[in-house]
Amino acid sequence: MEPSTVEVGQGNLRLTFSADVGKMTHYTNSRSLVKEPVQLSYSFYTGNDGSDKDPQASGAYIFRPNRTFVIKPEGESPLTVMRGPLLDEVHQRINPWIYQVTRLYKGKEHAEVEFAVGPIPIDDGIGKEVATQITTTMATNKTFYTDSNGRDFIKRIRDYRTDWDLKVNQPVAGNYYPINLGIYIQDDKTELSVLVDRSVGGSSIADGQIELMLHRRLLHDDSKGVAEALNETVCLHDKCTGLTIQGKFYFRIDPLGEGAKWRRSAGQEIYSPFLLAFTEEDGDNWMSSHVPTFSGIDPSYSLPDNVALITLQELDDGKVLLRLAHLYEIGEDKDLSVMSSVELKKLFPGKKISKVTEMSLSANQEREEMEQKRLVWKVEGSPEKEPELARGRPVNPTNLVVELAPMEIRTFVIEIGSLPLRKSQMPEDGRYAA
Repeated sequence: MEPSTVEVGQGNLRLTFSADVGKMTHYTNSRSLVKEPVQLSYSFYTGNDGSDKDPQASGAYIFRPNRTFVIKPEGESPLTVMRGPLLDEVHQRINPWIYQVTRLYKGKEHAEVEFAVGPIPIDDGIGKEVATQITTTMATNKTFYTDSNGRDFIKRIRDYRTDWDLKVNQPVAGNYYPINLGIYIQDDKTELSVLVDRSVGGSSIADGQIELMLHRRLLHDDSKGVAEALNETVCLHDKCTGLTIQGKFYFRIDPLGEGAKWRRSAGQEIYSPFLLAFTEEDGDNWMSSHVPTFSGIDPSYSLPDNVALITLQELDDGKVLLRLAHLYEIGEDKDLSVMSSVELKKLFPGKKISKVTEMSLSANQEREEMEQKRLVWKVEGSPEKEPELARGRPVNPTNLVVELAPMEIRTFVIEIGSLPLRKSQMPEDGRYAA
């Protein structure tokens, strides 16, 4: 008898689930022609209690696992599939304290996984650290990449350090890294990218696999300052239970070299989602007395795909603080890892820009002043002449164009005022409109 399967997805991306075992089995993208076996699973590490050979307990600041246990679905784990005009959902109850919803949105080529974990049971007197794994058949050769503060991605090799000979004492904890934006793995054909909605720990403990730490509940203090165990609870009617956490992560598989576009664009959407605002309206009074649409920039202009506006702030003296960032690294994408430019005149239409001053990154001093005070260090073994970094040129006061090299962030204080109204914009009596 052939196993029964369920396929979800309304566009290019389709996910296949086994209805018999209640697990994801395949990821298929008809546009990119990627088809990859994929499984999502959960496990937990038992936290070291500090009383055995290793006196260091696992706690708030220390991840010190003892053993790993796969979390198997308890009893029957049927799939609940919900289909709608905008998205498909697959609901799964892994066990009494882990629930998962997998979503595929119409027009999107990534999967969203929402999880609810907790309260983690500790009736057995053992603290637990819960992780999830996304497993493929990719041959990744111990290599994975994690972001550095949401900016560049750093190459990691399991059980290896580039600057010294690593003695592996902690094969799991020693390969965990902070994940603020995302993590990815690749082989000679495809790359699997995972983005997160919060800072978590992550790794690739096995080839072809990405692991994220989701929740921790521990029973011993790690002696690093808080003087209590990582056992947070919520109490209601004299009954206290461990915390339940909810979160999301997003994953996508691309042909080799094509994943950066999604990591950067979707990463910006996760970090800076649309903010919706609502108001009460009595009839048409609000619409007739307010401007219903507004664009702060020239309607015909948009920022380049590889540039993000990080800061736009009005200062006390009426000046404007502007911070722009290039989203891509050198060589990260064949189209977008290039010098980019932003036209300030179109970013501030209807305003007269009288002066643009480039500042240090923190905007507490002018960049020219900072460069003059910068110390020059001679590092032993370094070449006599350091290679010049690609940087955008100084802003020309005439064309007011800001150039950004890959991974460059530039900060400016801008003095602006309103342009005088043209004659066609003035009322017949010659007074300016309010």
